[in-house]
Amino acid sequence: MSLKYAPYRFVAAVIVAACLAWPGWVQTQAAPPEKPEKGIASPETLSRGFEHSIAQLQENLKAWESRVPGAAAGLAQTQKELDNLQVAVATLKAAMVLQRLPLLQVQELLEVYADREKALKGKLKDLGQEIDELKKGRQENVESQNALRVQLSIIQAKDPIAVTPELQQAFLTYLNLAGDRDRLMIRVLGVLSQRRRLLEQEQELVAGLSLQLRQLEADWKGQLLKRPAAVVPFREQVGEAGKSLAVVPQRGWDWLSGLVASGRLSAFLWRRLAPIFGLLGFIMLLGWSTRRLNDLVTRRFLAWRERAADIHLLPLYVLGRALVANLFGLGLILWLGLFFWNFNLISAAPARLILAALVALWALRLASQWVQGFFAGRTAGGVLALDQDVARFYRRSLKLFLVYLCLGMLGLKSAGLLDFPESSRLFVEHFFLLGILVWGLWLLRRSYLTRLLPQLAAPTWLHRPVMSLFVRGLLLFLLVVIVLADLLGFQNLSLYLAQAAVWTMLSVVILWFLWLMGETIILHLLHPEAGRATYFFPERAELIRRIYVSSRWALGLILGVAVVLVSLNSWGIAPHQVAWAFQWMTWGPTLGPVKLTTLSVVGVTLALYLGFFLSRLMRALMLARIFPRTALDPGVQYTISTTVHYVVLILAGLIGLNILGFPLTNLALVAGALGVGIGFGLQNIVNNFLSGLILLFERPIKVGDILVIDGQWGLVKEIRVRSTIFETFDRYVLIIPNSELLSNKVANWTHYGAGINRLTLRVGVSYGSDVRQVTQLITEICQANPRVVVKPPPQVYFTLYGDSSLDFTIMVHLRTPSDRMPATHELNSAIFEAFNEHGIEIPFPQRDLHIKEWPEAPAKKG
Repeated sequence: MSLKYAPYRFVAAVIVAACLAWPGWVQTQAAPPEKPEKGIASPETLSRGFEHSIAQLQENLKAWESRVPGAAAGLAQTQKELDNLQVAVATLKAAMVLQRLPLLQVQELLEVYADREKALKGKLKDLGQEIDELKKGRQENVESQNALRVQLSIIQAKDPIAVTPELQQAFLTYLNLAGDRDRLMIRVLGVLSQRRRLLEQEQELVAGLSLQLRQLEADWKGQLLKRPAAVVPFREQVGEAGKSLAVVPQRGWDWLSGLVASGRLSAFLWRRLAPIFGLLGFIMLLGWSTRRLNDLVTRRFLAWRERAADIHLLPLYVLGRALVANLFGLGLILWLGLFFWNFNLISAAPARLILAALVALWALRLASQWVQGFFAGRTAGGVLALDQDVARFYRRSLKLFLVYLCLGMLGLKSAGLLDFPESSRLFVEHFFLLGILVWGLWLLRRSYLTRLLPQLAAPTWLHRPVMSLFVRGLLLFLLVVIVLADLLGFQNLSLYLAQAAVWTMLSVVILWFLWLMGETIILHLLHPEAGRATYFFPERAELIRRIYVSSRWALGLILGVAVVLVSLNSWGIAPHQVAWAFQWMTWGPTLGPVKLTTLSVVGVTLALYLGFFLSRLMRALMLARIFPRTALDPGVQYTISTTVHYVVLILAGLIGLNILGFPLTNLALVAGALGVGIGFGLQNIVNNFLSGLILLFERPIKVGDILVIDGQWGLVKEIRVRSTIFETFDRYVLIIPNSELLSNKVANWTHYGAGINRLTLRVGVSYGSDVRQVTQLITEICQANPRVVVKPPPQVYFTLYGDSSLDFTIMVHLRTPSDRMPATHELNSAIFEAFNEHGIEIPFPQRDLHIKEWPEAPAKKG
């Protein structure tokens, strides 16, 4: 902030220096031949200084004027947040007086307000720094203005003539602008100070509420094992709950009768007649559009039904069909919510009760249709291939359970909205939770569960019969403990166990459903045999298989961790408490700026793994989807993909170093250490690495080139960091260091592309042959070969009188280098047959031996 005032302080210092030098400048004017002293300013300099300062002040004034609305908007937003917080706190405290909040809700509220308190501390810190900077800048401006006044008065006292009216006017203008700026600064400071006071009030309010919630949490935990002084009998609890439910219709009728009798309803309708008709028109349009959309989508769903069965997408088909069939219900709920919100009725208990009933009815219908499609049975085309008796059992039981669940949740919501007595609410909640556990035991009947588990998409270890026995036994044990705790008078403990058990069970079911949907999507997209990725990228089957396995593993890991965290949270163990249990992962030795901990090592490993995975994925996408749409040759494609690979790996390495806490500014030291290592023994490795980079970017040799190395023809398959993979036409591989490819001579037949190349053949005929006939025959044979191009035409030359033959040189041009071996075979075979047909002899080498001395035969013995 203080940098904003640096230009003005500099200008003020220049003006002060010029004013101090003014008397000396006046004295030097009397003697023109003498040069003025160094550093003395003239009146023109002071005037220009004031003009420059005035211009800067005007720009600064615009900035401060634009800053005032922003500060006022921040103040208004803070006031609004404080008002909302006060309303929320008052509502929460009223609820805490009327009823005892559940332990889970208390813990959630504690976490929410702890985060808000932390955010408020950060805001107050930033705002305090901003206010201090403003005060400091204003004080410096005041000091500069006072110094200018003193200096100008001194100059005027010494030499009144030197202070011209123009200079005085400029100084007054400067002072006026500086005053305007000071007033704006004071105004912004006032707004910021007021905002800080509001934030402090908000912080105090949050701190007080957090303290009260922590006390409530401690009381809740302390009373889990306490029995109430007077235990209310079960019959009385049922009676109180019945009385509370019996008066609900009468309360609703009284409320509606009061509205009609007082005339408030008719007055309200007449005042809002136009919006009501508009909303009615909107609901009619919504009904028509959803019906048309339902018809359109239903036809497409029916056409897609058989294909979904083939590619294992029936769960998504059933879910999509149910959603489409209930679009109007969803639209009706949104329309009704908009209606209540538009008429400021959203906070009224009847309106919220109506919305809750509609949501419960819509959810019940949606879930029932999904259950019907999922458990229709093998013969009816259900998702699970179940026998009819098993499918019927689960279909009926789950539908009844959904009715019970929706009605129970609606009843609990209604009890809260209608201010039922706390004893009635707790009894209804307790009875409802026990009913859910009983339903869970009913659904886990062994005779049906053993036939259901093999059809479920779940890990194989969950299909074992011992797991079903364990789950059923655990659920039965919890139910017995809850009932016993309630009978013995430990109602808090009973309610706590029931809530935790039910939320754990529901969270497991919901996350299993999410796992099923995710598994279905992964199966559709990445299955190695029937997935869409395999259809589009058949050449990357191995990579797709690895991604498929990794994706399933990652999905299971994420949802498994989520199940554990949600379940622990249901039992009162918050996620931050779970994180506290893993604090040992942050312990480890410190080596300079680097701290080696289990968490950092896991983070580095994950960063490197994700870097390799992302690099392979990007290369596969470029090779399969991007490069085929371009005209780039394979060498350029390989260079781009390899460069992307190296860049991603380098970024992953830098992220890993950052996770370890290694400062990236110390990379220069690492480079120096590498230089020493290169000097001692890494020359070859670095030489090959740099040679590989040169090969990639200069591209004297690229992937797909046909080379001749040590007399071996072959293709360049890969250019790696250290070496190049060269596959000969004999199908064996040469691994060549990159430095040798740059330092040695290499014949590259496709450096400028796999285009036209020349093939040279030589053939000899006997001395008695007709040269013109031989030339004509060879030319016709070359022109008739389909591998030989027409332009440039074949050329046949009689080049040499050999020892035994007349030698001809044949030069033809072929379309690609890969035609050289086949064309050589075809042309030699055709020439041989044509020479035989026309009686042209291809002579053998002939030699005349002249023996000067022949040794005499040895004499015969005897």
